[in-house]
Amino acid sequence: MRIWAIALNTFREATRNRVFYMILIFIVLMLLSSAALGMLSLGEQDRVVKHLGLSAMNIFGLMLAMFVGVALVHEELENKTIYTLMSAGVSRGQFLFGKFLGLTMTIVVNITMMTLLLTLLIFMTPGSHLTVSVYQAALMSLFEMMIIIAIAILFSVVTSPVLAMILTFLMWVIGMMSQSLQLFALRLGELGHSVAKYVILGILLFLPRLDVFNLKDEIVYSEVLDFRYLYMFYGLLYTGAVLAVSNFIFSRKDFQ
Repeated sequence: MRIWAIALNTFREATRNRVFYMILIFIVLMLLSSAALGMLSLGEQDRVVKHLGLSAMNIFGLMLAMFVGVALVHEELENKTIYTLMSAGVSRGQFLFGKFLGLTMTIVVNITMMTLLLTLLIFMTPGSHLTVSVYQAALMSLFEMMIIIAIAILFSVVTSPVLAMILTFLMWVIGMMSQSLQLFALRLGELGHSVAKYVILGILLFLPRLDVFNLKDEIVYSEVLDFRYLYMFYGLLYTGAVLAVSNFIFSRKDFQ
């Protein structure tokens, strides 16, 4: 299957990328430091280890999506290898989805590795205990990263890698602040700025709600987890919509 072949090739390229290993080393060091900090924080070991560990997963996914995701299409165009794929009968939609699937596979493998490392650190840290909510948070992080990868691919189709990276990061920041921006818009409405309120709310309808995938606070401070199954479907739906827009633009892109 052509999509699967492209996905496997993308997976191999991503795992051979030097940037990938630099990020992975950085995140492993961050995870290990979380255990050390947890031991120094009397009575707070559990919270420190889990919070820093889950944060490390999130940072890894974001950096990988930005540094690798935005270059997926650009490198193929720059090296002109995309012409070979197109001449072999690969459609542009198959090419984009294969790239997305390959990078998603890379993040799945590495989130799994980091989750296992975090599990080990929790067992090794005095005063810390493992709960199923840690694995739920890792799963939700994967859905968040799927949206980020799709957004990175969209921007890589329409602009340069550097600008695509910046725009992807800004979308992540805005997505993580969605609830705060919504409350800000409602507050503007209470102050009589109805136009501004509806403009902001209208814009937020098209932006990703990434904050709903962040379960760190619930896990760290309460352990009473409201697992958001509906948002898993939302993540798939939003990812599919962004990829569809990317395909629409890419299918009309002139390679000359």
